[in-house]
Amino acid sequence: MKSPRSYTGFIAPILAAMFCASTTFAASAKETAHEVKAAELDTLGMEISAVEQAAIASAIQSARKISKAAHALNSPRYGDQYRRDAHAKATGCVRADFEINGDIPPRFRHSIFSEPGRSYRAWIRFSNGDMQVQPDGKGDARGMAVKVMKTPGTPIAPELADTVSTNQDFIMTNMPAFFNRNIFDYADNMQYLAKMDRGGWFMGIWPPRLHPIETLRAYQTVSSTINNPLDAQYFSMLPYRLGNTPVKFSTRPCPGSRYPVTVPQNNDNFLTEQMADTLNTGSACFEFMLQPKIAGASEADMPLDDGTVIWQQSQSPFIPVARVHIPPQEFSGEAQQAFCENLSMNPWRGVGEWEPLGSLNRARRLVYNAVSQFRHQRNDTPRTEPGNWCLDRGDQACDESQGLRIRKPRWPLPRCFDEHFRPEDGSEISSQCEGYGAVKY
Repeated sequence: MKSPRSYTGFIAPILAAMFCASTTFAASAKETAHEVKAAELDTLGMEISAVEQAAIASAIQSARKISKAAHALNSPRYGDQYRRDAHAKATGCVRADFEINGDIPPRFRHSIFSEPGRSYRAWIRFSNGDMQVQPDGKGDARGMAVKVMKTPGTPIAPELADTVSTNQDFIMTNMPAFFNRNIFDYADNMQYLAKMDRGGWFMGIWPPRLHPIETLRAYQTVSSTINNPLDAQYFSMLPYRLGNTPVKFSTRPCPGSRYPVTVPQNNDNFLTEQMADTLNTGSACFEFMLQPKIAGASEADMPLDDGTVIWQQSQSPFIPVARVHIPPQEFSGEAQQAFCENLSMNPWRGVGEWEPLGSLNRARRLVYNAVSQFRHQRNDTPRTEPGNWCLDRGDQACDESQGLRIRKPRWPLPRCFDEHFRPEDGSEISSQCEGYGAVKY
């Protein structure tokens, strides 16, 4: 068991796990010098109690200091660009198809899942969790954020709706639980983080404090290592309501998927290189799954407002409802990297009968939107929602095959013969396929 002091190192990426609120909620469109007060919050029509509003206001106040620290850490080496304060390093943004299964249970046929068999275009941002850009080999949370485009239905958060397209975001990390239970834990933790005391909230002598479950979750989060972003399972961590059913969601590689290690893993960016090598000639596939809350399950087993609790699969297995197909493609160009940095994700970007649940999710609606506004304003870039796979390249025309690696067979097809072939009339013939014998007879 590590000593309390030694925990300060592994708590460093605490902002990273998934809750981007950690740092730049600080910044709405303009920073102000006066203290943030609960009465100043725009709750966007949500029913948020006075104590929750006070907790969020406290987190905003703390986050302003952390936001500046995150930029100071990243800008000397990676340019004067405001990155996300959590999940700052993208390992790649890729094009994908989000394909709804044709046989999903009726209770799940709501929101984006209301039309079995339908397929949507999507973008996926894979990332490391820390607020600081660091080598891929360092233990960290790993993120998978899926933006499904042109989804039919009424937006659940009008402030996130785009005039061009209505999209739905699914935000996940490779950990099934968070290291704070609710918004109150989170706000208290932020007060320590604002002073760069990264492990202070988890355990300390004065005031006396010990959060063993939260400390375990933090350790699990920041000690994670992977070989390939395409070969990990990702989780929503927090619950949502689909129709009348509370659910968590997850993605895992499709059965039979194999992604061998083909690049050296001592490079700072080996996750990007490995994913690029995998998608150079092959595709990738994830199952998208829902885990319903069991009727009558206790709050201890399946709570709606405790992010540290893992809903056990022995009680409620994940049920596949869609597939995410990632075709062979190239994604490391400058235009696509810039697009990846400007992309915004929000768990409240959704349609129809879909609702993020719990106090952390209520806070995230306010937080993520403010983070995105702040980052785009500081970088002087417009905030827009994509509606297709095309990237803006000025006057250059675009089609849906942009970026994909499409290989067409030669036509007419080559004639291949093995070395034992002999024409009956004794005429000369040659194999046109390498490996089938190039010797003429």
